[in-house]
Amino acid sequence: MNTQECFDEEEALGVIWNSVEKKQSDLASIVERLRTGVSATVFDDLIAKKLIMVDGNTVVMMPAGAAVGRDVTRRHRLTERLLADVLQVKGPDIDVTACKIEHIISTGIADSICTLLGHPRACPHGSPIPSGECCKRLQSSTEPIVTSLDTLPVGATAIVAYLVTGSHPHIHKLLSLGVVPGTPVRLHQKSPSFVVNVNETQIALDSDIARQIYVRTC
Repeated sequence: MNTQECFDEEEALGVIWNSVEKKQSDLASIVERLRTGVSATVFDDLIAKKLIMVDGNTVVMMPAGAAVGRDVTRRHRLTERLLADVLQVKGPDIDVTACKIEHIISTGIADSICTLLGHPRACPHGSPIPSGECCKRLQSSTEPIVTSLDTLPVGATAIVAYLVTGSHPHIHKLLSLGVVPGTPVRLHQKSPSFVVNVNETQIALDSDIARQIYVRTC
């Protein structure tokens, strides 16, 4: 198999993985997405290799195909986090660039990126990042540069990288208080509650919220 065929296969399995994740695995829509977004023949190739199968009007990922789809999705979303949080790339360039890089980094490199970023749980668009072996071990010789606020030492200053809370009221509250990506925060205390200085204002946070604010160390 040549390099382009490998890329097309991974890209297609990533598309299908995302569709299944969103419970949008109907046959017609997946075939159309692959035909227009990847190649005209890739769907049949995946079936021939037993990476996917069709059950009625539903596309089902076989174990080997699901493993590839999950892995390429993990690489893509970790790359998006790296571009957004470390390189501070903005806008559509994040997704376009991640689509290229995801095919050329290994699972090992993805684990190193994951460790460096503090094992993020969601991409910049809010989609979950599949966990890797590094997430299970939660240890590495590489010091993460993006970590949750609760792990900072008292007195440390960092830049808000992203928020992972799934609660819209919590997000709106944090945003209204000025806790937004790119804003410097200084951890004033951890007990009895977390207190941070943001824009010359002290804000008290409970531990659950502090764990959902990810910061980039200065």
